[in-house]
Order: sequence, then structure tokens, then C-alpha cells
Amino acid sequence: MTSEETKKILLICTAGITTGLLVRNVQAEVDAKGLGLQIYSAPAIIAEQAIQTQKIDGLLIGPQSEYEINRLKDFLSYKAVPYKLISREAYETLDGKAVLAEIMKLI
Repeated sequence: MTSEETKKILLICTAGITTGLLVRNVQAEVDAKGLGLQIYSAPAIIAEQAIQTQKIDGLLIGPQSEYEINRLKDFLSYKAVPYKLISREAYETLDGKAVLAEIMKLI
């Protein structure tokens, strides 16, 4: 896939630390399968800015940050960014394969 076809998926949580660890596992699965996805993470506090200023093809939210949906939903709707909560089990076990499956259903 060319860089224009690469879909950007943002994972957010309260501080961005857990999703930072999860991103490595998900990206390893993406690379192993040769998928055109770029997975990255950020603290929830800067998600609004990222949604407004970057092309994001999907947003996954850590389960403990579910309250962020209310804060971000107008921006997500306006930019037509699909989003979902990461399942608690996949999040807590840093299961890259399970989170990639969630991403593929989302996009």
C-alpha cells in the first residue's frame, strides 16, 4: 500500500501510557499481516486537537476513558471519524491481535 492508502488509527487513554504499550503490540500484528495501517497513541487530553488537525481514520478509546466520548463526539461526528471503546480484556492484557480485530471491524 502507498502512504496515501495508509489508514491512521489513534488509540487514546487518560495519560496515553497504556495505549502507548498497546500500540507496539497492535503495530507488530499490522506489520506481520502487511496491512496499511499506522497505529499511534495519545493522551485523551490532546485527542480533540488531533481530531481537528489530523486525518484520523479511526479512534479507539481505553475503557477507563469512556467519559471522553461525550467530550469528543461532536468533533468525531463532524470529521466522520468512527470510534469505539477498546474491550477491557484486550486493553488490560495488551492483546494486539484482539485490538487489531476491533480496528478492522471499525474501519
